[in-house]
Amino acid sequence: MSEQTPGFNEHDPVSKSAESSDVYEASNNKIEQGKNAQHEHAERLDEIRKQTETLSKSSKESDKHGEKQISSENVEKPIHVNKELKNMAYQRTLRRTRRQLNTPSRLLSKVIHQPVIESVSEVAGKTIARPSGLLTGGIAAFVGSSLFLWISRYYGYEFNFLLFIIFFVGGFFIGLLVEVIVKLFLKNKQ
Repeated sequence: MSEQTPGFNEHDPVSKSAESSDVYEASNNKIEQGKNAQHEHAERLDEIRKQTETLSKSSKESDKHGEKQISSENVEKPIHVNKELKNMAYQRTLRRTRRQLNTPSRLLSKVIHQPVIESVSEVAGKTIARPSGLLTGGIAAFVGSSLFLWISRYYGYEFNFLLFIIFFVGGFFIGLLVEVIVKLFLKNKQ
């Protein structure tokens, strides 16, 4: 026995056509709703695009004005580095470096970096204590006094300690002379 729903006959053509027309109408309604929804979404997307374009145009214009203001501010207010600012940076660097040193080195650094000692050292470094003069003076004093010591021992002379200072001063002036000649030669070459 098969169960059948009341009022529905599989073999009845009237019931099939009514059912198919209902399905047809429902599907047409769904299709229309989909087309309308698609059209509404397209319209809505167009509205959103127009809004974003107007906003982006206005933000670009404000950015252009902002860039002009920023660039004019940079030109109007140059940064001036004066002696006081340099001194503050120098002292800050000294403090940071001294924190990393041990106690004896820290104390030596405090003594060496006194303003009076630093100024004397700078002047001496630019005038008297030239590295080329010190190097050649040291080499001349070592070689000259070693040679004179060997000669005095071999021949039985008495060693004069003043010769070390004489060799050092002579080598120092020779080193300064060589440095001046090299600088003049390089200056003329350019």
